[in-house]
Amino acid sequence: MRTNIVGYYWIYGVELFAMSEQTNEKLADLLESDLLAWYGPVLTGDALRRCLGYSNMAALRQAIARKKVPIPIFPLKDRRGKFALAKDVAHWLAEQRNQACE
Repeated sequence: MRTNIVGYYWIYGVELFAMSEQTNEKLADLLESDLLAWYGPVLTGDALRRCLGYSNMAALRQAIARKKVPIPIFPLKDRRGKFALAKDVAHWLAEQRNQACE
């Protein structure tokens, strides 16, 4: 069973706490499906900021300007702002959790 609370995940299930390569992929898939349901395939603006854990938009803008964002960020033709794929965000979040559990 899983509970989602605005940007935070509590995953209940023994298999997800071991964080093997297989469970890391399961977690990434769960995160990706949630992100796709909430935001669609592309994140931008406040949704991207919250998912990456930046405290405000100015912090995200600074990270983008300094090229310190941990995932690929890209512009879209004839659109304002910067964008990231939900898949990239999900895999990055799963990897961060994996590193924290080691």
